[in-house]
Amino acid sequence: MTTSTLEVQQLSVVYHINGRMLPVVRDVNFTAAAGEVIGIVGESGSGKSTLGLALLRALPANGQVRSGRVLLDDIDLYQMEGSALRALWKHSLRLVPQNPLAALNPTLPIGTQLIEAIGGNRREAEQQAIALLTRVQINDPKRVMRSYPHELSGGMQQRVMIAMALHGTPRLLVLDEPTTSLDVTTEAAVVDLLAELIRERQPVSLFISHNLGLVARIATRTAVLYAGELVEVAPTAVLFDQPRHPYTQALLRSLPRPGLRYDQHPLQPIEGSIPQPGELTTGCVFAPRCPLADTRCWQERPPPIALTADHATRCHYWSHVTAESDNPSFAIPSTSTDNEPLLTTVNLTKTITQRRTLTDLFWVNKTPNVVALAGVDLTIHRNRTLGIVGESGSGKTTLARCIIGLTPPSGGSIELLDIPLAPLIQQRTREQIRRLQMVLQNPQEALNPALTIGETLSRPLIRLGGMDPQTAHRRVPDLLRLVKLPPEYATRRPAQLSGGEKQRVAIARALAATPDILVLDEAVSALDVSVQAAVLNLLAEVKTQTGIAYLFITHDLAVVSYLADDIVVMYRGHIIEHGPVHAVLAPPLHPYTEALLAATEPHGIRIGEAETTIPEHGCPFQPRCPRVIGEICVSTPPPWRDAGNGHRIRCHIPLEALRDARQPELIER
Repeated sequence: MTTSTLEVQQLSVVYHINGRMLPVVRDVNFTAAAGEVIGIVGESGSGKSTLGLALLRALPANGQVRSGRVLLDDIDLYQMEGSALRALWKHSLRLVPQNPLAALNPTLPIGTQLIEAIGGNRREAEQQAIALLTRVQINDPKRVMRSYPHELSGGMQQRVMIAMALHGTPRLLVLDEPTTSLDVTTEAAVVDLLAELIRERQPVSLFISHNLGLVARIATRTAVLYAGELVEVAPTAVLFDQPRHPYTQALLRSLPRPGLRYDQHPLQPIEGSIPQPGELTTGCVFAPRCPLADTRCWQERPPPIALTADHATRCHYWSHVTAESDNPSFAIPSTSTDNEPLLTTVNLTKTITQRRTLTDLFWVNKTPNVVALAGVDLTIHRNRTLGIVGESGSGKTTLARCIIGLTPPSGGSIELLDIPLAPLIQQRTREQIRRLQMVLQNPQEALNPALTIGETLSRPLIRLGGMDPQTAHRRVPDLLRLVKLPPEYATRRPAQLSGGEKQRVAIARALAATPDILVLDEAVSALDVSVQAAVLNLLAEVKTQTGIAYLFITHDLAVVSYLADDIVVMYRGHIIEHGPVHAVLAPPLHPYTEALLAATEPHGIRIGEAETTIPEHGCPFQPRCPRVIGEICVSTPPPWRDAGNGHRIRCHIPLEALRDARQPELIER
């Protein structure tokens, strides 16, 4: 196999917007060899995706390479045209996008799309497609070939995209946020698969992500992009241990890490925001947000400085940038549950009847019911955060929707301050609605684009707080200041705000009603690390000031270990472990919790994707459990075991055996 190399020389990209040519990528230089994975990190708006598309010659119509060259095996990609370029796209240049469902044709079966991508003789292409699906660890590839994209899980859709990208012998592979929409166990399986296939096929690979932990696991070297400029590049381990640019250091300080707790080690978000194209300063692009910046930084753009043969930075004062000196031990939060119980659920169930297809009606087939919640008991206490963790399909969002009243439960009860709640929000009193508010994952869908921010925040004050419009209008600046936004944002509309700012407005709207409980469903999962840090600090501060309780739903264990006081672990509608955060995660006892935590480790145990159906008897986790002890796991529901101090797990394995079986690398957390 020939050794392919990528060389990017002084690459600059501009977008034509409103009659102006705005710079998006400026003077980017780097090289990469076959089999090497270059991680590209930075905040939203830094130009990561634009850089990846530019390397593939796939920029949008208003994008243009202003200067520079992209050489693949000494061939200038921007000198190729016509049939030569089409052949290059077909055989050598590949992309794995962030959203596989949007990239796949919803009207064509998977097999048809794979065969079309492979090309050549149809029979041979079909055999190659089946082999590719097998290679990317898809069970029953012939069934998947007949399936449409919407019939596959997110992990399977992404595996199909990987199969398309890695057929043949690709020479350049761009992975643009390929795991953003996946839960932690599926993400781990996909990343492991990508790493294995890259070692096997040896393409030059770019891994674009805002998830620094993920980049640390897969990337050989990491390049940090800020406002379209490459500010630091180094071997990944060196960059994470010894950053030499203030922006890299600031990104790392924004990360929740084991040992950090909201009440003892607050995160350090980056003040300010990334400049828009066309608003760059004449000096260092990071100067407006940099704590080291002086007059020289504002006036003189720093050149690339080679610190070693493979470590370069753009900073006048790189020697002043040091690694973190402190490595906090795991901070143990208060385990007291003396706080007032606000909300309880007792034996909450939810069964969803799937729609019957025409085939089901014709053959009089019974459509299976999906048990989304299976007897959930939990209590939320005042001034405490209850984290709900688990994979997609575990019932987290269904539980939240039942509590809020958007979905009626099939059975069980919900009580707020010992008063039973009606199953639907339309049947609840205005006071009950006021006490129980929710923040959704996507603020873009939650905010009315036709209303100003002031109008959005006034509505709950008027409808739930009983204020007159004038009083509500005067209260809006206080709400904006509460979520660290300027009062003048009241006149803006959602389209004029960044993603992090929209999420702060959504939180402010929920807090406007002065609720007792705020349900947050993946409210920080789509945010950059710096914006995420700011939102997490904001939530912690509001909780300290008001005594509000949070029901915090996430699949990010680092985030939940930072913010939560207690944790509930859910699997396929069942609660299988709950207790104080330090007891549940440091270290984990239940095999499923262990697998969730191990999925964030480079060499942790892997459990693959969930089965489409769960067992009718026994432990729901036993088909995937790496520690099954025998027939009892298959035939008998597991009992609750008391691990002490409010920590309980549901497992047949004795606690002593579970403690002895824990992985050493997890104990060290």
